[in-house]
Amino acid sequence: MENELNEICEAVLALLRERYAQNVFAVWFRDLKLEELGESTAVFSTNVAFKLRYLEGNYRPVIEDCLSTVMGAPFSVSFSVREGEFRRPVFEKPEEDDEIIEEEPYQININDIQNPRTIVERYTFDNFLVADSNRFAHAAALAVARFACDKAAENENLYNPLFIYGRSGLGKTHLLYAITNEIKKQKNDVRIVYKRGEDFTTELISAMQNNSTAAFRSYYRNADILLIDDIQFIAGKVQTQEEFFHTFSALYEEGKQIILTSDRPPREIRPLEERLLTRFEWGQLADIQPPSAELRTAIIKKKADEANLPLPDDVIEYLQQNLTENIRQIEGAIHRLKGITMITSSRVTLDMCRRNVADLLRTPTATQDVVNKIFRVVSQKYEVHPDELKGNRRTQGIARARHICIYMIHQMTDLSLSAIGVYFDRDHTTIINSNKWVERAIRETPSLEYEIEEMLREVRS
Repeated sequence: MENELNEICEAVLALLRERYAQNVFAVWFRDLKLEELGESTAVFSTNVAFKLRYLEGNYRPVIEDCLSTVMGAPFSVSFSVREGEFRRPVFEKPEEDDEIIEEEPYQININDIQNPRTIVERYTFDNFLVADSNRFAHAAALAVARFACDKAAENENLYNPLFIYGRSGLGKTHLLYAITNEIKKQKNDVRIVYKRGEDFTTELISAMQNNSTAAFRSYYRNADILLIDDIQFIAGKVQTQEEFFHTFSALYEEGKQIILTSDRPPREIRPLEERLLTRFEWGQLADIQPPSAELRTAIIKKKADEANLPLPDDVIEYLQQNLTENIRQIEGAIHRLKGITMITSSRVTLDMCRRNVADLLRTPTATQDVVNKIFRVVSQKYEVHPDELKGNRRTQGIARARHICIYMIHQMTDLSLSAIGVYFDRDHTTIINSNKWVERAIRETPSLEYEIEEMLREVRS
């Protein structure tokens, strides 16, 4: 039962992570644990007493919504407190009267990692299902892990950096965890850092605001192995790219291993500085394609077995034919079906499956929908009507919002400069100038980068 509760909790946390900024998620949700699950009620625990009232007053409805989405039925949520200790975020500047503890808080030793949501131990090379769509990426990741564990290796490391790319939910993060866990089995003195590209940006901004950039740099540049998931999130962020360039160079020159993942190959990450593009392509590129029918069937059976969820052949076939986008779709369906069987004590049938996973079969959002959402988010943020964003008025507030809107569309879509210009009745030169204006404004006002990132998260949600 405990494993099932943990699986459901992980699914809820994944939804919360998509809805909120990283710093919000880290403070309020990361430590949540699902303690009890009834027919229509659930109890989540937190490790800090002061969070209890805030969760109840501000986040209970959204947690209920996420749990109901996972379970496929309405749920009400309450909270309890378990023993725990709140730890200050790594890059937060201490207050003057805080006790200073002499330690090395910016260095991670692989054996010191306790939080399974940071390095998930269940993701290994052994349970990564290999097929033609991911065979090379798997082999490259395994080679990196073995090379990192072999201090006596004399052959040149051809996999540094290793750049794994493919659409979301195809197993890139699984491979990063597998590399870490493989090293953990064999070494106890490896300094390893795993972060998302979004985290790198957020922590850099926090370090700049708290005058702790030296600690930030020490944290990353003293790593033996650096793994950055979703590196595409640094695209268009001038200061973040500058900092990551120097971090990359420092590690590479010392022969430290770098592993990056992205939802697209380096040359399609835009806008990306040429010097970073060149370095991303120095080592080995490995892509992961959507799973074939055979691989989808194998994954469905494996995930169902792990969840102790018997599935008839017709249900497996239905899921295989309809959940074709990525592995995360499949995991979501299995979590959903498992939750329903726990509540109703019933078996999975084809009709029940069709009713309860229909919303998982939605296709990805079209580019036009993304553009429309960007216009809506920017207009709400700056209180400017969408027609004014597209018009010719050049008042300071409208022009600033228009530049940012253009910049966000350029970041979040594959539209050409000329195609973006159509939305604003402007040529590609104007679009280029708008992007340059935003990049310059970010350099002059670092908080603007965080402001734009918040809007980008809202568009993605």
